[in-house]
Amino acid sequence: MKSSNDFESRSLPKTFVLELTRRCNNHCLYCYNEGGAVQLNFDSSRNGEMGTAELTDLIAKLRAETPIETIALSGGEPLLREDLAEILSFIKAKGIAPVVITNGTLLTREKVAATMEGVTYEVTLLSYREQVHDKLAGRRGAWNAAVDGMINIRRARGSFVAVFVATKLNCADLCKTAELCIALGADAIMYNRINLGTHNMGYVDRLLPTPDLIRENLDVLDRMAAQYGLPVAVSVVIEPCVLDVRKYQHIHFGWCPLAGEGSYFTIDPLGNLRICNHSPVILGNIRREHFSDIYYNNPYIRRFRETWPDECNDCASVLKQMCCGGCRASAEQCYGTPARIDPFVTLSRQLATQTLAAPRNPPFQAGKRLS
Repeated sequence: MKSSNDFESRSLPKTFVLELTRRCNNHCLYCYNEGGAVQLNFDSSRNGEMGTAELTDLIAKLRAETPIETIALSGGEPLLREDLAEILSFIKAKGIAPVVITNGTLLTREKVAATMEGVTYEVTLLSYREQVHDKLAGRRGAWNAAVDGMINIRRARGSFVAVFVATKLNCADLCKTAELCIALGADAIMYNRINLGTHNMGYVDRLLPTPDLIRENLDVLDRMAAQYGLPVAVSVVIEPCVLDVRKYQHIHFGWCPLAGEGSYFTIDPLGNLRICNHSPVILGNIRREHFSDIYYNNPYIRRFRETWPDECNDCASVLKQMCCGGCRASAEQCYGTPARIDPFVTLSRQLATQTLAAPRNPPFQAGKRLS
């Protein structure tokens, strides 16, 4: 539990995620926020987006109100914005470091040349096998375009982080996929187990990897990080009650910053502010309100920080300090409250129990099956 003094003395965060659009040219099966969580009822058309001038005004406002150092441009697919180069130029002119989170399929030579200066791209590659990547990305041709995008970045001497989203369908492909990314010139690898939300819960029986599969993946990445001197990070919480990650000395693990200084508050295409890109709860609108007023005074933020899931009560204190109760935004999306434990924990425990009881049967039958 956080004290009142701790809550009120928080420093302002230095990183923000700016969702430029809800439009996307992929239809990823694992997407936890397809078209926006259903609670948000997002407009996924161009009408649901700020124009260039509105965006630059918002960025200037953030620069004046916060100690901002980094803006990650996300979506949807941010490269669908025709004004992306102009937005990036404005961000850099304000002394802010830009990151572009992309599926990579639109990183043509021309787009890379127009956007790459001073930019780090985060590009998703889901498998070294074309058919597996395309299945998870939801359309044919996605693999070829993403690989071409990585090649275009490297040929232009740009910088990119390769992102692998772990599901049951591609966990076995991790080692060769990581090797391919290294060969293509990746500067680092980000590994994220599937994060559960209102959309992908419908596919959880086919997509959720077992703790054993994740453990095997982390074993591989830890060896590769040591062998190649390559930075490897895990940004989606792997709760230590599911898998003890303390033995992995060459992997950086991220934990929920609980709306503190290390947070990456998210702003949607209309200026609405959320605690993170996974949270469905709108805290206010940054175009009309001062960020610090929301940050220090919104009661939801205090509840988010101070409410622990009942399922965590008996957990060892050292583990509590590590994971801070897990991904509360996922619990909010799936259960309607951050007071529940991350569904990844509950379902992983079910998987472990059912695998021990009946290892030859499907682990569980939650949600609909894919064809």
